[in-house]
Amino acid sequence: MFFSGRAVYQRLRTNAAGEQKRQQEIRERADEQHRWASRGDTRGVYGADGAELMREVLPAPVLPRPSVPRPAPEDIEVADVVCTRAELDTMLRQKPQCWRYAAFVSVLVQRRAAVEARLRDARLGFAEPSGETASTGFVVAHFFADRMGELSEIVEQVDDFMLTPAFSEVFGDPYDGDSADADGIVHTANRLMDYHDRLLALSERCRGVTVPHRYADLQRDAGLLMVIPLEGYTTFIDDFVGRVSEMHDVARYAPGDVQLDPVVLSITDDDELISRVGRQISQAAREA
Repeated sequence: MFFSGRAVYQRLRTNAAGEQKRQQEIRERADEQHRWASRGDTRGVYGADGAELMREVLPAPVLPRPSVPRPAPEDIEVADVVCTRAELDTMLRQKPQCWRYAAFVSVLVQRRAAVEARLRDARLGFAEPSGETASTGFVVAHFFADRMGELSEIVEQVDDFMLTPAFSEVFGDPYDGDSADADGIVHTANRLMDYHDRLLALSERCRGVTVPHRYADLQRDAGLLMVIPLEGYTTFIDDFVGRVSEMHDVARYAPGDVQLDPVVLSITDDDELISRVGRQISQAAREA
């Protein structure tokens, strides 16, 4: 069971070394600034804070005149993240600028809101007893080793799901918003949140099982471990909402369809926590 825990540890690692992570963040920022500069976004030259200051000094850039008259920037409708299904249906029907990205993250936001109380309990480490019992060290070790295995499997499934061609195909041609599949976007977003709900249920199962008091630390640490991917989802959704918000200014001034800068669902690891859970499982397995 200890080696099972170590195997999970290896599969959960997304950044092997701090330096590699730092270099990757630098590359991502450079790529983002390059995309901004390529589409005429002043943040690519002055940075996000500098671009805000420049707007107070310089007027909006004069763009080449399109073949079809373009509405005034303030008259261009740009999609917002919405909190109800009725608002989402309206967005899908009207399809304003940036609708495909706003629709996708709106589903994520709505699904997360539906389980917000349960997520808060997960962060607090609270759970009502589920009625499930692990009464001996061996049974406790077997229970938590199995849950760690499930965690690893779900994380891997999420990764595979987001790398499938079908995941990106629903958004259509990057330069043609009309080519996106509205039903496919909603369906894909719901399936992504189904994995989120499975992770939440797994966390609740770990916290709800009744174990002897001497294994309380193992139960607590396993619960903390189960929260890590949920926090990854939270960061992903919040970053996605922020990117859609950033697109508003760009969409009103940039010609053509606006591209969303990449948002990555990253599930980080906690080396110390994973090692500690592995040791505790190994210790419990040796006890009668």
